[in-house]
Amino acid sequence: MLPVLLALVPGAQEPATPAAPDLQALLEALVDLPEAGARDQEAARLARLEGVSLDDWLEAMASFGRFEAAEPGMWRREVELPVGGDPRPLRLHGYIPRSYDPARPAPLLVLGHGTGGTGESMILTWRAVAEELGLLLLAPDDGGENTGYRFDGSERQETLAALRWMRRHYNVDENRIHLSGISRGGHLTWDLGLRRPDRWASLAPMVGGPAVALTGGRNNLRLLENIARLPLLDLQGEGDDPGLHENLQLAFEGLERLGAPSARLLEFPDFGHSFDFQAVDWKAFLGSARRDPRPRRVVLRADRPRGARSYWVEAAQLDKKVAAEFRPVFGRAEVARWNEADNLGRKRMIQDLAEERTARIEAEWTGPGSFRVETRLVPRLRLLLDRSMLPPEGRSVKIVVNGRRRTRKAEEEASVLLADFADRFDRSFLPVAEVRLKGD
Repeated sequence: MLPVLLALVPGAQEPATPAAPDLQALLEALVDLPEAGARDQEAARLARLEGVSLDDWLEAMASFGRFEAAEPGMWRREVELPVGGDPRPLRLHGYIPRSYDPARPAPLLVLGHGTGGTGESMILTWRAVAEELGLLLLAPDDGGENTGYRFDGSERQETLAALRWMRRHYNVDENRIHLSGISRGGHLTWDLGLRRPDRWASLAPMVGGPAVALTGGRNNLRLLENIARLPLLDLQGEGDDPGLHENLQLAFEGLERLGAPSARLLEFPDFGHSFDFQAVDWKAFLGSARRDPRPRRVVLRADRPRGARSYWVEAAQLDKKVAAEFRPVFGRAEVARWNEADNLGRKRMIQDLAEERTARIEAEWTGPGSFRVETRLVPRLRLLLDRSMLPPEGRSVKIVVNGRRRTRKAEEEASVLLADFADRFDRSFLPVAEVRLKGD
C-alpha cells in the first residue's frame, strides 16, 4: 500500500534509489594501497558489497585504468614507493614515444643500469628503438649505494615497485612487458626473470648472468626451468670475467637440455665487459615477443615461499628440505671429487646439491576443468582459474596429482578475483576460482 499512500500525499516522493558504486574508482583505490595486507583486507570488503555481481567486477577489471595524455620524450620523477614494507624514495627515468595513445595499451621495456650508472643513460641508449616500436621505457636508478648488484632482494623489490607505478600512470600492455639491463642491470634481469618469470614477454640481459653460490641465497641458476619458454637474448663480450662465462655456460647448457625454443647467447670476440648493441634487430626480437597470460603448461621452481608463483600456479607451502642457503655435506667420495674438479666442475656439484633443495611444480591444463599436476617438495599448492579454464557445466574440476585422481569444487568467488586483481591488476587474466591441493 505504500506507493498508493505516497501518491495521495502532496509533495511525497518515492525513496531515492542508492547510486551504483563507481567500480573503477573502487578498483583504483584498491590497487593503490601501498601494503599487501591492506589490499587483501580491502579486497575482502569489496567482495561483500551488495548489488555488485561477479560479472560487474569482471567488466570493470577488463577496462581498468584511466590514463591521461602524456608529452612525448624523456621524463624524470622523484617518487616514494613501498619497498619491503617501507616507503623508499626512488628516482625513475622514462621515455614516451610520439605514437603513445593513452587509450591503447602500449609495450614497455624495463631497464636496469650498470654499476655507478643511472637510468637516464639507459633511456638514451634505447630511445631510438622506443620510437621505432612505439615502446614505453622505464629505468629506475638504484636506490642503494650503486656499487654492484646486491642479490639481497632489494633491487628486485625496487624494480617491481617502479613497474607497478608505471602501470598505474601509463596504459601498459601487461602481455608486452620486456626486461633488460647492462652489467649490474644484466644480473638484475637474470635474477628478476628467474624469480618472477610470469611478468615478462622477453628477457635481454647484457654482460650479466645468473649466480651459482652456496651462501647468501644468491643461487638463482637452480630456477632455470622457470624461464625455459621465455624469449631470451643474452649479449656478452668473450673477454669478460671467466666466472661469469662459466655461469652462462651452465645456464645455456641447461636451457638446451630443457628444449628452450628461444634462448640465445650472442657473444662478441672483440669485446670484454661490453657488447655491440647495434648487432641485434631489436624490432624483430621485441616486436615478436608476447606473454601468454594462461599458458597450458606451467613449471614453477622455488627456493623460498615468498613469491613462489608462476602464472596460474602457486606454491602455498614448501617442504622443510627446501633452502635458499645451505651447507654442503660431502662424503669421502664427494670430497675427492671436489678436490679434483676445476672451478666449473665444482659449480656443477653445487648445482646438483641445490637441485635436491629446490621445490618444483609442473601443472598442465588439459581441457576445460581438467588438469595434471606433478610436485616435488611442495606439500600444498593453489591453482588460480579463470572462466575459460573451468568446465562449461558444473563446479567440479578433475585433477591428476602425482598420478592420483582427484575431484575438487571450483566455486566462482568475487573474493578470489578481487584479491588477485589487487596484487596484479592484470586485465588479461582474471581468475574467478581457486583450487587448493596437497602435493608431496
